[in-house]
Amino acid sequence: MEVCPDKDSTIFELTKQEFESLLSPQLGSDVRVEDFKTQALTQPGDNYGSAILSAELNIKQGNKRNTLALVVKLVPPSAFLREAFDIEVTFSKEVNAYRLVSPQYKDLQEEKGVPSNKRVDVFPKFYGARTNKQGDFNDKSDDTAVLLLGNLKVDGYCTGNRRKGLNLKHMELGVTQLARFHAVSVALKILKPNVFKETVLKSCDRYIVAGISDDEVAEKWITSTVNDVKCIQECLPYLEKIERILREDLKRKVNPSPPPPKEPFATFVHNDFWVNNMMFLYETDDDNANDPCKTEIPISIKFVDFQTTLYASPIHDLIFFIYSSAVSGVVKDHCDDLIGLYHHEFIDCLTGLACDIDPFSIEKFQDELNTNAPKELPHILFMAKFITAHENEVPQLSDVNADVMLQDNYGGELFEEKVKFVVQDFVQRGWL
Repeated sequence: MEVCPDKDSTIFELTKQEFESLLSPQLGSDVRVEDFKTQALTQPGDNYGSAILSAELNIKQGNKRNTLALVVKLVPPSAFLREAFDIEVTFSKEVNAYRLVSPQYKDLQEEKGVPSNKRVDVFPKFYGARTNKQGDFNDKSDDTAVLLLGNLKVDGYCTGNRRKGLNLKHMELGVTQLARFHAVSVALKILKPNVFKETVLKSCDRYIVAGISDDEVAEKWITSTVNDVKCIQECLPYLEKIERILREDLKRKVNPSPPPPKEPFATFVHNDFWVNNMMFLYETDDDNANDPCKTEIPISIKFVDFQTTLYASPIHDLIFFIYSSAVSGVVKDHCDDLIGLYHHEFIDCLTGLACDIDPFSIEKFQDELNTNAPKELPHILFMAKFITAHENEVPQLSDVNADVMLQDNYGGELFEEKVKFVVQDFVQRGWL
């Protein structure tokens, strides 16, 4: 999740020298920042797990001058949000995704000669980071943590509309790249197990969100979601089952020694893969040169916000993406097609990376789907209130506390329609 920072955000304490220190490992020790300016990048409701700004830096290296357009991610200024999102762990996870995992994805695909049109290239460009004042990436993140990425908006990428949802072309592109994103991780696990352990798994540390290990807080989370669903007449016959699934999900999240995910499908999972955490690039022509985001057919996608990554079943990302981000008509008419597309692209990617595909047959994939899809319902139900929220009803970052996070839905009729459809479709598929 994302959000607009308030006036106390630590970005304004960054200096030229700090930017130089952050950039030098990637750009060289001779990089100099002559001046810079920053401004808020995201809107309320977009992201509560970090404060996000855009930065424009005028830099000099030798006799060359250049302008860098960056995204600057910082820990939230609110102590409540820092604890709620377990920032000590989750910020470090995201830094490791860019610093450790992304290069391995690139290297493996180059080594195996994967054609450029089939390569997974979903990470924004990484420019630098620190996780704590000690500069120790192996230690927990603190309030001084910073992550610098390329500003995708400057490159023409656009975010989708969370309330409107994504059409079929967007969903097909997202599912295709998600399948390949998961498959490269599986290939790394098979072909380079030691590299996988030292890179991917370092981005998969467990975390506890919103203090749910506390019994009182956990009960509030469950009650909040149950109350939201209880207001929808068509969901009442399934309310008892829904509450049971919520409690089972909570037990899994707070289990200090959870069982390892089932092999062989276990992979690097984004774990928050919805419309706000991806950006699309569109082909431009004379008709849309001034606003390429108004076209309907995307040609490229980037994934963002890797704070909650896990080593888990890929089904979690796939089902959450479909039910959180597609317009309801697309789910109704094309859900099975999208699931089939995912498996096809997953197998095609593994084949291109010279991996044995026998363990990943469609029958075994179907078992993986039916085992893990029901577990994603709590995630979908809780996030529905934020996905459907009216912009003028979403709290500012500085106003967020536990009561605000757990209040009744912000989305009105749109929320009710979305939840009703999800519950009824899960019932029809035997997932509820």
